[in-house]
Amino acid sequence: MHSKEQKLQFTTWFVVIGAMLIGGFLGSYVIGKETGHFRFEVVLPIVLGAFFAFIIFLVLSRVKHKREGNVPEYDERNIVLIQKYLIVSLYMILILSGKFLICLYAVGIKSVETNLLLIYLFCIYLLLGIGTLITKKI
Repeated sequence: MHSKEQKLQFTTWFVVIGAMLIGGFLGSYVIGKETGHFRFEVVLPIVLGAFFAFIIFLVLSRVKHKREGNVPEYDERNIVLIQKYLIVSLYMILILSGKFLICLYAVGIKSVETNLLLIYLFCIYLLLGIGTLITKKI
């Protein structure tokens, strides 16, 4: 019987690999829709990339487990710091995004292209990820 932790890890990796595959296929579809030709030769690299990313993670986690043993990666202090960082960053993103939209509206911009929104969202995810990694190391 699998432990609860193993089931959680399996579910997490199922979601991560599924998200990588869906994102790859969606990106390929968007490019194909733009050009009018769906390229089937990119399907194999998408699947192999997700598979090799999973294999690399497994190898690195085994090496880390052999080197460090059963030392937990997070303690209570790290979890509290990350929670505080994410709560503060949530409100900062909401407040700054609101101010930014009000400024755009005041200037006279009534619509925004979807590409710009995707770039903005990517930047937010990137900054949140980098901030979380820095907070984790503190």
